[in-house]
Amino acid sequence: MVLGHFPRACALLATALLLAACQDDAERLAEHQKRAEAYLEEGKNAEAIIEFKNMLQVDPNLADAHHGLAKALIGEKKIRQAYWELEETVRLDPGNLDARLEYGGFLLFGKESEIEKALTEAEAVLAAEPERASAWVLKARALQALQREDEAGDAFARAVEVAPEEAAPLLLLANYYRRRDEPAQAEPLYRRLVEIEPSFASYAALAAFLAADGERDEEAEKTYRKAIERAEEERKATAYSLFANFLYSRERFDEAEGVLLEGIEAEPENLELIYGLARFYHARGETAKADSMIAEATKADPENPQPYLLLSAYRGRQGDLEGALEAAEAALHASPDDLRSKLRKAELLVDIGYRGDDGGRVAQGRAIVNAVLAGDEANPDALFVKAKIDLAEQKLDDAAASLRRAIEARPEWAQAHFLLGSTLLLQGDRAGARAEVSRALELDADLVEAQRVLARIHASLGDHALAVETGRRVLRSNPGDVATRILVAQSLLRQEKLDEALAELEAIPEESRGSEAHYALGRLFSKKRDWEAARRHLTAAYDPDSPHFEVLRALLDLDVREGRLAESAERIEAAQRARPDDSRLNQLQGEVLLYSGKKVEAETAFRRAIELDPNDLSGYQNLARYLAITGRPSEVLATYEEALKQNPDSAPLHMVVGSLYELQSRNQEAMARYEEAIRLDPGLAVARNNLAYLLTEEGGDLDRALDLAQEARALLPDNPNAADTLGWVLYKKNLPSAAIGYLKEALSGFKAEEPELALVRYHLALAYEANGEPEQALQTLETAIRALDAYYQGEDGEKRPEPAWTAEIRSMHERLSQQG
Repeated sequence: MVLGHFPRACALLATALLLAACQDDAERLAEHQKRAEAYLEEGKNAEAIIEFKNMLQVDPNLADAHHGLAKALIGEKKIRQAYWELEETVRLDPGNLDARLEYGGFLLFGKESEIEKALTEAEAVLAAEPERASAWVLKARALQALQREDEAGDAFARAVEVAPEEAAPLLLLANYYRRRDEPAQAEPLYRRLVEIEPSFASYAALAAFLAADGERDEEAEKTYRKAIERAEEERKATAYSLFANFLYSRERFDEAEGVLLEGIEAEPENLELIYGLARFYHARGETAKADSMIAEATKADPENPQPYLLLSAYRGRQGDLEGALEAAEAALHASPDDLRSKLRKAELLVDIGYRGDDGGRVAQGRAIVNAVLAGDEANPDALFVKAKIDLAEQKLDDAAASLRRAIEARPEWAQAHFLLGSTLLLQGDRAGARAEVSRALELDADLVEAQRVLARIHASLGDHALAVETGRRVLRSNPGDVATRILVAQSLLRQEKLDEALAELEAIPEESRGSEAHYALGRLFSKKRDWEAARRHLTAAYDPDSPHFEVLRALLDLDVREGRLAESAERIEAAQRARPDDSRLNQLQGEVLLYSGKKVEAETAFRRAIELDPNDLSGYQNLARYLAITGRPSEVLATYEEALKQNPDSAPLHMVVGSLYELQSRNQEAMARYEEAIRLDPGLAVARNNLAYLLTEEGGDLDRALDLAQEARALLPDNPNAADTLGWVLYKKNLPSAAIGYLKEALSGFKAEEPELALVRYHLALAYEANGEPEQALQTLETAIRALDAYYQGEDGEKRPEPAWTAEIRSMHERLSQQG
């Protein structure tokens, strides 16, 4: 029937047209793909982008096109767009393992949630290909960024195991061990590295490792020479600079000058070496010679911006920021489109703007940086300046991420390592900060501010000998640096080197002795039992308009000793009236009231201190001591238990009740209260710390204890108890080398006269012994016993009762002494 034939004919025609269209699309896709891949291989990224986008217009769900587009965008330095394309690639094709690793690499520089996603990507790749080294590296780096250091080490080691002939995993694992101060594990890896890849980078890494030892300079020198021999032409200047920097750090100034001159003779036009030599002359006081070298460099080629950038860096190094900005403007005049010149100007505008509270200049600098990053999101100089802005605005995570990306692009950039170290220090990651600042000084030994910061980090980690050594290096070039001299003295005091500490403090001119210097002198004379001198200096440190807690605390100790409690009561009452919500002042007021016999009022003050700051462990310690002194812990416990019934959702009350149970050795009940406190208030760091410690003592889940201790330390980066707990957990997990660092850090946080310090020393001695360092263990125990004898032997000759744990210290000391 004719009418029936027409629809079928239309259908056949439509099918034919559809097949033709599909064939046309397939042909077009194949053509676009062929051109795109050819452009990508030739490095013609802009053309490749067009072709990949043409493919996606035909079919937006082509995973390969998204992946190719991501690669081309990376080539064009359009990082954010590349990130989106990789994300889409992984969504469309989870089996594209290369894309998952590339995507994970981007996620490493994001916030914590994105780093967790990077870890997920790595684990997904490993589930498919467990022997892929790059996936183990991604996993390790993600774990490291999440501060899960032990797991990161295992992952780095696995990367080396599956790819023993690859240089990158070896270097990462070696650097990991070096960062953790485990040289015995790091050295064979560095040596293996130069065997399988005898390049400049490998020899430079080994040389830096040897130089850090301090006792192997001859071998380090030979290795730096080997690095120069192996350096490609474009790395020669860096190789000479690194060697000269090593010699400079050893104060072998003539030899350092000789190496720089040798480098300039080999490469007479190299501005990096000229700048290095000029800085060397300036540091040695030969400023005219240095100025002349820089001036000559700028005259050589007036249309080249690099000499002006060199001049800008030189002036900035001397503190002349306006002069540095003028030189950056000259660089832009020579080459208006030069990105380095634009970003140098931006950096100086930001620095000058923040120092002078000039929002206009900061905005100018920010605009330049944003414009550069809009065209090149991976530009390391722009990321560096962005990090400075983020730091000033307290965006620490953003600053750290930008600096890590900048260092990834320019790994030998001393200033970027220093700024990252400073950022990590503000985040509470002292070990990471020390590694970055140390690396900055390996690259540029003349970074005086980095030396200052490193001395402070050493002291905060309990490495007081290193703090003294680094601080004295600063003082040799800057003898008027009062803050560093005080730090050196305090570290000497920690080492019981009282006369040396006094000599350092007395070197500060009288007119330069501010509150900090007088407080340090007061502490020192208290240690020497010269009470008259101690009071003189502590009184000089006291400022009634801005009373410092530590000064008030030290004066209270003196007033109690000399029967002058009324003077402290007056000082503390005045300070507490001015700052009624200061937890620590309420604690001091409680102590004064207790000394005055006003027990009820003292308890009220201690409880008020806890309410004001439930994360201040000292508040609970003061309350616990008060309860022990009054001899009625069960009565007070009943009161708090009743209060808890009325307020079951109060995390601080659960915390207090847990502390009281712990005081009575009812540890299981204490742990239950701490668990509830954490459930109600996850930010209650003290509860996490105490629960971690009790889990360790009671033989509980050490993995859970480690998580809790790490979380507590992250929330309480300056609390020595948190560092002690973390170190103790690590020791119990048979990780003594990791424990030592945290326990040394804990030591530096306690006052020398506190009896709890002996218990931390006992923990440290156990870790030393487990780490195969019995001499260090014995020395630590001897210091602990001297302090215990001084504390528990009263001045009247009557011995106070010692806690049970002191017997363990004495027993261990006897055992190690007999072992010789």
